Amino acid sequence: MLESKSYIATPPGVTIQEQLDDRGMTQKEFAKRVDISEEYISKLIDGEVHLTTEMAEKLELVLGVPASFWNKLEAIYQEKLAKIRNEFRMV
Repeated sequence: MLESKSYIATPPGVTIQEQLDDRGMTQKEFAKRVDISEEYISKLIDGEVHLTTEMAEKLELVLGVPASFWNKLEAIYQEKLAKIRNEFRMV
């Protein structure tokens, strides 16, 4: 999570982790279900990699939350990151 005086950018991974916690699912189990490495899942949850449209589709299949939700969450996160970076440049 990154924040400035005006904005807070929360990566989609925070919501993914909440979904996993609600289901009692570990990152390891989740990685197996979406056929992605545990390392990538960890980076996704930590906001170190972008949530791709392909990954959004996998999230929909495994978690039952529409891909459009995940895609919008990523877009909002990227927008807030840009605003925070711009705010820091102005200081």
